[in-house]
Amino acid sequence: MNYYEHHIGDYSEATAHLTFIEDSTYSRLIRKYYATEKPLPIDMKTVQRLINARSKEEKNAVVSVLNEFFTLTDDGWRQERCDHEIARFKDRQSKARRSAEWRWQTSPAEQILSDCTSNSACNRNANALPTQCSPNTIHQTPVTNLHTPRKQNNGGEKEKCPNDDLETRQKIANVFSVHGVSITPKDEKIGEIAKLMAAEEEIREAITQAKEMRKKASSSTPINPGLVLAILKGMRKKFQGQESSEDAWWKTNEGIDAKGRELDMRAQGSESYESFKARILIELRKRKEMANAG
Repeated sequence: MNYYEHHIGDYSEATAHLTFIEDSTYSRLIRKYYATEKPLPIDMKTVQRLINARSKEEKNAVVSVLNEFFTLTDDGWRQERCDHEIARFKDRQSKARRSAEWRWQTSPAEQILSDCTSNSACNRNANALPTQCSPNTIHQTPVTNLHTPRKQNNGGEKEKCPNDDLETRQKIANVFSVHGVSITPKDEKIGEIAKLMAAEEEIREAITQAKEMRKKASSSTPINPGLVLAILKGMRKKFQGQESSEDAWWKTNEGIDAKGRELDMRAQGSESYESFKARILIELRKRKEMANAG
């Protein structure tokens, strides 16, 4: 890919919390992703070398940005939006190629008959000979929300989630405050955490992991809701991916109760199932880490 859409407003909104170096790092990582049309290497040092991160601060920025905006898989560090744009680009390439092949292999008489019964003659010509019509085989059409999951309804207003209210946002902000992070309830990332309907225990665990991540990277950059949100999503994806469809205990209240009994855990008073599930997930992670350490 020699071209990709960059929606300035959405990008700025999603990266406003980043430092100058982190923002530059994110931009370089995205450009490398699109240029190679594949996930970034698993090895952190290799990624740092790919974008010429040399100083300690630059290398730490690579670690922070990868953990916040990318997902580590068996194929490497993936970025969901980049994967979507690359797939869309390749699909257009494939269609253009098939259209061009058709025009070369089809007789003139068949082409005229097809053109008379179809309104897409200009599109086929554009695919075979891009100079005749709009260059739709070269560039993608404008796409907003390039690097932020925010959605909009037909009226142009943000979609609202039943759990995305000021009271819930305030509770989440209070959890951050307990951990020494001052954040306004109106912060967009706080709203996204609210929409996840994450339990307080789950958020506390994500904040703890964020602090450990910064410490291991020797980074003095304070943790932020964006990083915590990424960790929360990763935690859920990780645990849900480990469960087979036959043993998806986390999908039902009965399954959560059963898993709790299996671990000798009980719901506390009027504790919600979301909160109980979060404590179970945290306990499972701790036991797995202990088993790996042993």
